[in-house]
Amino acid sequence: MKALIAMFSAIALATVIGCSKQEEEGPAEQAGKQIDESIEKASDYTSEKVEEMGEAIEQAGEEMQK
Repeated sequence: MKALIAMFSAIALATVIGCSKQEEEGPAEQAGKQIDESIEKASDYTSEKVEEMGEAIEQAGEEMQK
């Protein structure tokens, strides 16, 4: 009986350890992260430039009204 309990405990422990093992990122995951970062940077840059253009247009409109 003790052998059976020990065997089941070993199997349970091996299962928990096997399931919790963290694998390294593969090339697809790394490429995906790089793409996400690039898109985020491009979006931030575009938002900044759109805001700057809006301010410039607003300023030009104010100048034209003078």
